[in-house]
Amino acid sequence: MHDAFRALERISRDIARSFSVYDDLASQLRQSTSLMASLQGPLTKHLELDRNLFRTASSVLSQAHLVELTTSNFRDLSLANQRLTDLVSSAAITDSTLSKVFAEHNALRASLQSIVSRPSITDLLTSLDTTRLLHTSLSSQYRLLDLEARSFGRLIGTSNLLANDLTATFSKLTRSYRDVIECFPRIPEPQIPFIAKYSPVEYSLELDVLERITVEQDQDVQGEGLPSVDDELASFDDRMLILINGARESLKSNNPDRARHITTSVRELFTQVLHGLAPDEEIRKWSADGDHYHNNRPTRRARLLYICRKFACDPLTKFVEDDVRAALTLIDSLNAGTHVVQSALTEFQLEAIVYRVEALVLFLLKISRGG
Repeated sequence: MHDAFRALERISRDIARSFSVYDDLASQLRQSTSLMASLQGPLTKHLELDRNLFRTASSVLSQAHLVELTTSNFRDLSLANQRLTDLVSSAAITDSTLSKVFAEHNALRASLQSIVSRPSITDLLTSLDTTRLLHTSLSSQYRLLDLEARSFGRLIGTSNLLANDLTATFSKLTRSYRDVIECFPRIPEPQIPFIAKYSPVEYSLELDVLERITVEQDQDVQGEGLPSVDDELASFDDRMLILINGARESLKSNNPDRARHITTSVRELFTQVLHGLAPDEEIRKWSADGDHYHNNRPTRRARLLYICRKFACDPLTKFVEDDVRAALTLIDSLNAGTHVVQSALTEFQLEAIVYRVEALVLFLLKISRGG
């Protein structure tokens, strides 16, 4: 069993290295598109190497899924990754759709397509866009193994009750992530790029914070290639920048109460954005369903349903709901540990929760615009 898991880890790292090749190429092409003639041969060869990686990943995932000793979370994530590798290798999602998944490669794509339109290059472009997506999702799978062997939040002294809450909400998020990936062939084509880009990152970031409060480690927060939330917040309501900048400034301070300041700021940021994207009066115009209200106020679920209304994808709505629940459970569990003289939370852990909420807010802002 462990041999298969280690093989999965190696594959994910190989895919990450593969993506770096495309990044190098993009840098070169920004300087001179005349390099294309000399690069065609190596690129085609690299595409075949990628295909072999995807086929190997699919095989390893199939074996790992059959292992009885794995957890339900691991099996659900394995199914999602199996589906992703199958989609890539079979080109079930069209190149024109995936071309929009990672905006930073649009210039590279345009350069390639303006020079040559051979089928091999079309395949290359599909491979280029899915490499990061696969790396993010596959790396989550092998990271999950070490995490689930421990009690969630053990590094910060989380109570059994909170640890159980973290476990339950993370399990729901994993199932929802699996369902979103499996739903790809039925999602309207224009919506696939947005879902394909953000869903694996949201799942990965939730896993990242759980790791940081559970497993001894020392590494920087990974940006996952997402744009900064600042411009989106400024366009939405520039007062929100006060909250996120307050959390960031607290990260740099030596104030013993900084953990409480940070968790309070990011919780308030989420609440303000949620209510701003789905205000009471708009919810009332949109729905008269009694299940959408509690004490005559819209529920959080109603607000999220309203935000997701432009997407014809029930699994995405469920994923968003479980994503929010998991993130808020994390914040609440961290906040529970701040009501002491000296919080046990480290800068490393606090940095991760700030980035986690930044990404979640960015996700909601983009969903509200339809992607």
